[in-house]
Amino acid sequence: METPENEYIVIPNPLYDVVFKYLMEDIESAKIVISTLINEKITKLVFEPISHAEKIKTSPNEQEIRLFHLDFLATIEKPDGSEELIMIELQKANQSSDIFRFKRYISANFQRKRETEIINPKTQAIEKVQLPIRLLPIFILNFRIEKELNDLIIKTNRLKMGVFREKILQENNEFIDNLSFDMWVVQLPNLSKISPSEYENDEYKRKLYALLQLFDQNAQKTDNQHRLLFLRHLFPDFLQRLINRLKAADSENPDLEEQMHAEDEYLAELIKRDNEISYYKGRLGEATEKLEKTAGELEKEKRVNQEREKTLLEKDRLILDLAKSLKEVGFSLEQIQEKTGLAREIIEQL
Repeated sequence: METPENEYIVIPNPLYDVVFKYLMEDIESAKIVISTLINEKITKLVFEPISHAEKIKTSPNEQEIRLFHLDFLATIEKPDGSEELIMIELQKANQSSDIFRFKRYISANFQRKRETEIINPKTQAIEKVQLPIRLLPIFILNFRIEKELNDLIIKTNRLKMGVFREKILQENNEFIDNLSFDMWVVQLPNLSKISPSEYENDEYKRKLYALLQLFDQNAQKTDNQHRLLFLRHLFPDFLQRLINRLKAADSENPDLEEQMHAEDEYLAELIKRDNEISYYKGRLGEATEKLEKTAGELEKEKRVNQEREKTLLEKDRLILDLAKSLKEVGFSLEQIQEKTGLAREIIEQL
């Protein structure tokens, strides 16, 4: 039985920077995305204006988008009712990149501070102080970083444990907590590797899997490669705002298609460059291997020559010893010369 057309939804591909940025500029949509990812209750979310895409020149007149960054200040409500201000740093990439580019951006945000007021216990005066903001990086990648688990999301957790007593610190620790961070890495290609049995009995995982299906690059394509086609029933009600926001991207961004084509060109140039780098790395590896082989052969030949020279010196010494012994027992010079092949002058000097 053929599925009715009204059972399908068509959205711009949110993996494109221009689409994803439009989606996340809607604070309520961003709150749904981030809270679903990290499984935390976000009571307040502020979009940071420093959000940007890092650009690298590919020619004097062109640039390519390398990495995409979005920053948010989020107020998290903890299970005990207390609140914590954290920085959400979201990075998205289509192609594997130099890890130091990610690291450099994290380092910049790691030093962000917030101003707060405290009461001086001695004077009871209100003072303003600078405190660190806990950082939570989230990476949404359209490539795999590991093949051990082939999981959809890899999460790191800070573990504070004593070495000698082998006990875990349960309470917050200002020193450690402000000098470390958790991290979330989404591997979109692994969407197809997750089976229903791995999420259907867990509410958090069900919602998480439904959210990430919006980014499924294996989804049925439309006539336009920049659009994704989904069955409506795949997405629960809590994602309706995101779907409506994505569907509105075309009408509110007249240049959306042109910008997505531009990203395709950037990506094609990036892939071309990465392929060229891989090619030259391969050639360099071959040349290095050949050079190492040649160096090994030369070293082997050197050792053989040294052994040969040593053997010849030993042979010359034995001949001289033989000539000397023959001379001592009365052999004539002619006889010694015949047996050893030494020159007459050398025998006379023995």
